[in-house]
Amino acid sequence: MKMVTKTLALLLVLGTLMVCLAGCGSDSADSSADQDSSADSDDSKLRIALLLPGSLNDGGWNAAAYAGLMELQDEGYEVAFTENVGIAAIEEAMRNYASEEYDLVIGHGFEFGEPAMRVAPEFPDVKFFVSGKMPDGVSEADLPENAGFMDYREYEGAYLAGIIAGGMTESNIIGYVAGLEIPTQLSDMAGFVQGVKRINPDAKVYGVVTGTFEDPAKGKEAALAQIDMGADIICQSADSTGMGAIEACLERNVKIIGYGGDQYEMAPDLMMTCFTTDNASVVRLQASLIEDGTFGGLWTPGVVDGVVALSPFHNFEDKIPQEVKAEVEKAKAEIENGDEPVQYILDRIDEKLG
Repeated sequence: MKMVTKTLALLLVLGTLMVCLAGCGSDSADSSADQDSSADSDDSKLRIALLLPGSLNDGGWNAAAYAGLMELQDEGYEVAFTENVGIAAIEEAMRNYASEEYDLVIGHGFEFGEPAMRVAPEFPDVKFFVSGKMPDGVSEADLPENAGFMDYREYEGAYLAGIIAGGMTESNIIGYVAGLEIPTQLSDMAGFVQGVKRINPDAKVYGVVTGTFEDPAKGKEAALAQIDMGADIICQSADSTGMGAIEACLERNVKIIGYGGDQYEMAPDLMMTCFTTDNASVVRLQASLIEDGTFGGLWTPGVVDGVVALSPFHNFEDKIPQEVKAEVEKAKAEIENGDEPVQYILDRIDEKLG
């Protein structure tokens, strides 16, 4: 059996979830060149810049945000973006766009939170939005008036995806490939495990935190190791790293659950569903909030808001048993009624990270 390397050593088994925080940002140290996409912009509209932690071609998290930016451009806004922004480059990139008098700078991910808190007070006339959790120790009362955060409940979608995986596995072994050890990734994995456990207590989930969102080879290695252990379903939440996991599934004919956006076209015969965050709508919304004077503060959207969801089942519509779909709908209704199914695990994560 192929052994997972030391850097891929985090193991999740149903009923036992041990997590720790090893880092809080992209592993990439360099940002790509700035891209100005402002064709035929309207001078009366806002100028908006987007910073992405990974590649806009990941088919998920980054691609969806970029799609939202392009929709704003189509509406006449002047836009620009930088992809593959590493931790060391975040503050400089934010300051550069602010100095160039962009009206809104969006940092797309948890790792942009602390830099935004430092840069926003320096540019009170510029709005800064982070699509991620506020930094540890920061409350909504601490936010500058020109800063906004989205602490999305993505784990709710992961929980629903876990129900699909638990109901569809035949080997009772499921793999999970994550990116960085940050709160959102850990809570996604926790939610997924709990979803599997809800419908199939006998199943085991073997999860790997790869430590990167931008290494497809590492994602493929992790997924192949899990497949060698008997996994007949792989779920990934690792952006470009996750594309390597999808490649492994294609090679081994193993079912997949995707992430970030609807990744069906990457593997039409194997992609059962994806748990998604409507990042395109979130990006578009920020312009409207600025224009109507309601920008800023903390927003915590989830399933009930339509921001977090499962993508269509596509070719698996008739393959997923009705009782599994019914359990997903039941769980969704519980979430919409205010029941947080993985809250006790989230509390434990907060305790660990605190």
